[in-house]
Order: sequence, then structure tokens, then C-alpha cells
Amino acid sequence: LGDIEEFYDCVGGIIGYQIMALELLSVSKSKDSKHRHSKDKFVDFHVPTGLNLLEDTEYASQAALWGIEGLPELGEIYPIGGAGDRLGLMDSDTGESLPAALLPYCGRSLLEGLMRDLQAREFLHFKIFGKQCITPVAVMTSSVKNNHEHIVAICERLEWFGRGRENFRLFEQPLVPVVNAEDGKWLISESLLPVGKPGGHGAIWKLACDRGVFEWLYRHGRKGATVRQVSNVVAATDLTLMALAGIGLRHNKKLGFASCERRPGATEGVNVLIEKQNLDGLWEYGITCIEYTEFEKYGISEPTATNGSLQASYPANTNILYVDLQAAQEVGSRKNASCLPGIVLNLKKAVSYVDHLGFESLRVAG
Repeated sequence: LGDIEEFYDCVGGIIGYQIMALELLSVSKSKDSKHRHSKDKFVDFHVPTGLNLLEDTEYASQAALWGIEGLPELGEIYPIGGAGDRLGLMDSDTGESLPAALLPYCGRSLLEGLMRDLQAREFLHFKIFGKQCITPVAVMTSSVKNNHEHIVAICERLEWFGRGRENFRLFEQPLVPVVNAEDGKWLISESLLPVGKPGGHGAIWKLACDRGVFEWLYRHGRKGATVRQVSNVVAATDLTLMALAGIGLRHNKKLGFASCERRPGATEGVNVLIEKQNLDGLWEYGITCIEYTEFEKYGISEPTATNGSLQASYPANTNILYVDLQAAQEVGSRKNASCLPGIVLNLKKAVSYVDHLGFESLRVAG
């Protein structure tokens, strides 16, 4: 529990974590849950507008060139500590559950695919500008399904992809207690041992601060970073990653999303433009992501042939981001709950575990 107490020190440690969980559970149980909960007077969502890479191809090409030119100022951040339960990936010989990063795709693991994509961009930089650059890669792992050990084993087996161990920074995400949806109590697998799951990608900014990741990237001369989820295998297709990073660097953006059209029913969140009036009567705007588990809470219904829901117009969150390192560090270093943006409680799926009596149990929990 020491890691949990330390990580959640910004909200009061373990006790603060439990209070947050109970508050989120209370909201999910509320009969009047279909409204936009906020400390502000008024909150509304709109469809965000942004550059369409398919339509403005000339600008998209220019932005991609900016991204390739700026590669020596960019780092890569891979949050790959998730459990990947939806994939159901297992070792065929041992029956051991495996993390998503080990999923074979086109003859290679997903992690190897990320590194090949990065090396391709570095080679393109070399071909255009005649200079070789090696991008530092920060990888957030976790202990679930021996994720951290598997990631290290792949890197060592492939000799750190020929890039040198010094160009990688692995930092382990703490597992957080899973709470029962009925009463908010922790699920227990053994006496005094709670069932733990990775705390989600939103934990990455504070964890990066705690583990000195930002300082490590600064020492490599980096100003911004591309953040990419391991399971999005087409993220590097065409100009997407290069254009996103190019626009971010060129125009000193703090944060940027790459989005695409969303298919109804997809288990992915959406990007929205949030409009809110704070207690001072001032209006604020920003782009945010709403997870698919939160659609009902915020009154966003799945589109049908008759209701014409707005959700069909909201672009899907592809888990491809650009971040300004100083801006991300400023958020992660805050001493209150704002350093953990977008905390949600996912109660959409049951959790299977062996309880403290040795029986296989299934509980709705998050």
C-alpha cells in the first residue's frame, strides 16, 4: 500500500483515494446521473473543429515536414501498463495471461511495431536533413500480468532495438485497489492483499513527475513529446503522427489530439469542446476526452436511425496526443487533485478474481 499512499498524496493518500472512489460510485448510482457534474455554473459540450488532414493535403504535408524537421526536439511516451483484458491474450504454452504489448501483429509484437514506426521517422529525417537522431522513449509499465518484466525482456532480447539502453526510461505505474460497485469495499484476493489494477493513462503525468521522467527528457534536449497507445497499430499511417507533432512544435501548442470518425457502439471515448461558466461568471473553453464508460453519465446516447444523436458527430479519441513537456509537468506537479485529470470509475465490466477463500469470483467493480 505504500506506493498507493505515495502516488495519491495529492488527494490525501489511501483515504483520499477511497473518498474519491465512493464519490464516483455515488454519482454512478444517482437516479439523476444524466447531467453534467461540475463545480461550475454551466457546462455544455460541442463538436470540436480542427484541421482535416484528408481535405487540406497541402497544409498536412507542410505540417508533417515540420514534424520530421523537429524530431530532434521530440520525445516519445508510450503508456503500455494496461491489463489489456479485452484482448484475452494468453501464452499458449503456460496459460499465463499476457499484456497487450505482447500481442503479435504482422509477425511482431505491438511494442516492436511502435519502435519500427519511430525508426522509420528517424530515417526519413536522416534522408531529408542528413542528420541522424535517436529519439528518447519513456515507457509507462505496470506489474499487472508481469507487464514490466515482459517489456524489459523484449527490450533486452532485441538489444534495446539497437538504440542503446540509455535512450529508454521505463517507469512503473502503481496498481490501485479495485472497489466493489455495490458497497465501495476493496476486493480482496488474500488476507490483507487487495485486488489491484493499473490506475489508467491519466496517471502518467504525475507519475512522470515523481519518477523524474520530464528532467530526463530535458537532458536529451526535448521540448515536446508524442504520446501513443500501444494498441493503435495504424497511428503512424500516412502523415498523422508527423503532422500532429509538427503543428504542436511549430505553434507552441500545449496539448493536441489526433481524432477520427467514430463508429457507433465502439468502446472508445470521444473528443469534445467543453464550454463552462465558472463561479466568477467567466466563460472557459477547452478540448477534452469523455470515455465511453461516461456517456450515460453525461447524457450522450448512442446514435440510432431515429434519435440522430450528436455523438455520431463527436470524433473518436484515438489515444494519439502531442504534449508540451513543460505544460504537462506543470499539471503533474500540482499538489491537489488537478494533477490527476479526468478520474473515472469504469463499472462497465465484471472483474474476475480468486477471493481470499480461494474461490473464483466475479464482481461488478472498478
